[in-house]
Amino acid sequence: MHGEGPALVLAGAGSGKTRVITYRVAYLIDHLGESPSGILAVTFTNKAADEMKERIHQLVRADFRGLWIGTFHSMCARILREYSEVIPYSRNFVIYDAQDQRNLLKRIMNNLNIGEREFSVHYIQRAISNLKDRLIGGYEFEPSSYKQIRLKDIYIEYQKRLLGNDAMDFDDLLFNLYNLLEGNRNVRKALNGLFKHKLVDEYQDTNHAQYMILKRLSEKSKNLFVVGDDDQSIYGFRGADINNILDFEEDFPDCKIYKLQRNYRSTKTILHVASALVNHNYQRKGKTLWTVKSEGSKINLFSGFDENDEARNLVRALKKELLRKKKSDILIAYRTNAQSRAIEDALLKEGIEYNIVGGLRFYQRKEIKDLLAYIWFVINKKDSISFRRILNTPRRGIGRTRRNKIESYAIEKHITLWEATKELTEDDLILSNFVQLISSLDNIKRVDDLLSAIVEKTGYIDILEEEGTIEAESRLENIFELLSAVKNFTQKEGKCSPEEYLTFVGLKTDIDEWNREESVTLMTLHNTKGLEFPVVFITGLSEEIIPHYRSIKEGKVEEERRLFYVGLTRAKEKIYLSYFKKRGMGWGNSRVLIPSRFLSEMPARDIEGLAFITENKEGFRLAKKNSSDEWVEHPIWGKGKILKVVDGDKLLISFNGMTKKIKRSFFK
Repeated sequence: MHGEGPALVLAGAGSGKTRVITYRVAYLIDHLGESPSGILAVTFTNKAADEMKERIHQLVRADFRGLWIGTFHSMCARILREYSEVIPYSRNFVIYDAQDQRNLLKRIMNNLNIGEREFSVHYIQRAISNLKDRLIGGYEFEPSSYKQIRLKDIYIEYQKRLLGNDAMDFDDLLFNLYNLLEGNRNVRKALNGLFKHKLVDEYQDTNHAQYMILKRLSEKSKNLFVVGDDDQSIYGFRGADINNILDFEEDFPDCKIYKLQRNYRSTKTILHVASALVNHNYQRKGKTLWTVKSEGSKINLFSGFDENDEARNLVRALKKELLRKKKSDILIAYRTNAQSRAIEDALLKEGIEYNIVGGLRFYQRKEIKDLLAYIWFVINKKDSISFRRILNTPRRGIGRTRRNKIESYAIEKHITLWEATKELTEDDLILSNFVQLISSLDNIKRVDDLLSAIVEKTGYIDILEEEGTIEAESRLENIFELLSAVKNFTQKEGKCSPEEYLTFVGLKTDIDEWNREESVTLMTLHNTKGLEFPVVFITGLSEEIIPHYRSIKEGKVEEERRLFYVGLTRAKEKIYLSYFKKRGMGWGNSRVLIPSRFLSEMPARDIEGLAFITENKEGFRLAKKNSSDEWVEHPIWGKGKILKVVDGDKLLISFNGMTKKIKRSFFK
């Protein structure tokens, strides 16, 4: 029932964020008589938009067919098509997906004589996306290194090719709409007149481009109504800027702030623990969640010697829960995809059905299937499926022409693809190198030694490290997890031949997709947002896993804390937390881990098992030594977060992503 002017609704976890938007739309149409065509309601996923439409349909008595409701990208595409006569694209422009982008970038790089060894396509794709998020065009981009000069060349050519193909990528939808609003006063005036009311769900997830579009659309009518939770801003790696919600009052000084603090989901104990955790963040508005629900049971904390031991202990606790709960009542959440491997193994061993949401089963991931295909082919040279998979993986210059030549020769001579390849090596150095690579693996008898040799000789890890993207880092973690899993198999099972391991893995991958209604759910913490389950397990609460080592290094521990907070607030009745003390790093190596700093930030009286480890403060003290939760104020760069102490008397400080090394005495 908010009147005119901007409004910020700070809505805590489980307080009914989407309900606010839908009821607000219904109120505007039914009670205030506003025209549906003058209302713009924006959310972040198509699923959320569809749910919102369905709810509004049930609430609104009047005809609301003119209502603008959908994702940011769909809204931008619709406007750009309607104003196609003033942009250099037709009304029917094509929208390229991520794969289309990569294919186009590969062709451009080939034309510019830029090899994938110099730049990975994924790196270029991510870099261009980041520039567009910040509304920096190819010609405006000011490179500061040779690498960036090459990036600029690719970026400019990429945009020319897109235009020539009458195509936009997803980032262009935002980028081009902003430029249209900025550069065409008539369009800006028309859209400001059209959208009398603008409503935005999940406002904490907006990036810079989305924020600037909303600002331009609110120049005439200040009726910008945004709903979000600063404590659930967890997509910084995708460009989301938490400052959009934190600074809303500065951007709209006459705004009204409403706080939704009643939680309808969780017990008092769960809310108390989650609130105590997130209160350690500096970058937040502050609110206190409450509920009329019961205290509920304490949170349970357990540990394992390593990830496999942790998974076995988890399954023991899970089996007790299954005496009173359905499998579909239970969520198992983790920080990284690689962590699912040990949990999957333990669940499979006990015959407990599970479903991975938002990700592939560990043994179905591309990099894992690639490496297993090498093992299969080494022991079975007739395996044409594995042969085709590994022939140019990682890329070694064996393209379609060579593949067709091999296949044609094999058919003509009635021999296997491998035999054909060997016979075609005489005048072909690239094929000769491939044959030598496979031949060098033939006499390795142990599966752990064979996998290590495959990883080393193919250069798979080197290529991913050079790529340097978050996706590449996740794939690297999966490879290290596979190396550890194979080493663990040879030690625990007492078997070491490739055939024995592949039989073991084959049982894992030959499982039908489980019906979610009859299975335990596994997913990353990022994918849990917006969901709820009666029982939640959060695993891997060890330092450098959560908070993730990359976030510690980059001074983004607060986002990691919010991520853990999101996981905790998914639970309705009960939470189990766990950590492990030793992590395999591949090739038989391991690292000793200490409990996550986040465990020391929660009240021990609410957590069964926490008092035992907090009595031994050494682990937490080590975690705190590199804590990024201390802040300083600099006269030029503003507020900065201390990452760590270096060179004895200097502080490494992050000022909104810019890192500086400054003497400690400067701040005294």
